[in-house]
Amino acid sequence: MRWPWSARRSGQRLLLRRLGKQHAFVLTDGPPGDEPARLLRWGLLAEARPVPAGEAIALLDPADYQILKVDTPRVPQEELKSAARWQIKEMVDVDVAELTLDVMHVGGDVERTQRQLFVVAARNSAIKALTESASAISEHISIVDVWETALRNLLAAQARRDDLAAKACAAVHIDERHCLLVVCAGDELFYTRRLEGDPGLLARARGGQAEAGAAELPLGFEYQPGGSFDASAAQESPLVVELQRSIDVWERSWPELPLARLYVVTAEHGPEVAALIQRELGQRTVALDSLATFAPDAPAPEGDPIKALGACLPLLGAALRTETRKL
Repeated sequence: MRWPWSARRSGQRLLLRRLGKQHAFVLTDGPPGDEPARLLRWGLLAEARPVPAGEAIALLDPADYQILKVDTPRVPQEELKSAARWQIKEMVDVDVAELTLDVMHVGGDVERTQRQLFVVAARNSAIKALTESASAISEHISIVDVWETALRNLLAAQARRDDLAAKACAAVHIDERHCLLVVCAGDELFYTRRLEGDPGLLARARGGQAEAGAAELPLGFEYQPGGSFDASAAQESPLVVELQRSIDVWERSWPELPLARLYVVTAEHGPEVAALIQRELGQRTVALDSLATFAPDAPAPEGDPIKALGACLPLLGAALRTETRKL
């Protein structure tokens, strides 16, 4: 019951991440439902000031947590976290007492002969520092999320728009500091890996040296004819090599789910980067529009548009969160 004189809590949702002394933020009209969420405000806050919202989600930096994969212990659901804590004891370089854990089944809750768990292990000190730094912006931070699930949300939404929800699709998020790969099917996370970045490949794409790849192509692997010789491409890109290795691992592990499409998530020159990766990898690759899953007429970002988009890409994915688990 809500007393008539009590304050009505806003239905809006706030997403936050810390960037040095700044914070990136995304404010929506609430969790996604039957209608797409609307972006109300987003961008960079030069100084911490309150942004009213009913629910606030803070996003950890990838350096502050690990995602480990273990065999699912044979214990009741409510004991999974405790059992996982013992399983990862020798896999982390800190005392497990200093970690906050969350778990989720690889590929979701569908029963399988051999089940595995993703274990998210985050440093307590990092969670405390994040929530304290964000307290000047919101007093209602109740959830701490991670990049892998945020990227999964963006990928799943795009796959549904492209009628690929039942197929396996991958997304690689590239920025100056991070290069993160996820593979999903049926809205569930099956595979994730952090990759070595490749400034050389991005420079080639941004310099316009990648050939256009806008034509619609059949799904799956297909030979892409090369163009004129490019001396800068003679040496294989470490990013492309690692993407190929990851796809090989995926195909061996999940032969019943061939990879249908690879999406590139980046703030600048997404189509050019996707075209270059497609040419070098031979996998159908397209740029993902991170704003497309929200209602149209999104406001302009606060702060520099390119920097704001780069900072807010993972937050846009976290804004699509529908699960109720809390780290």
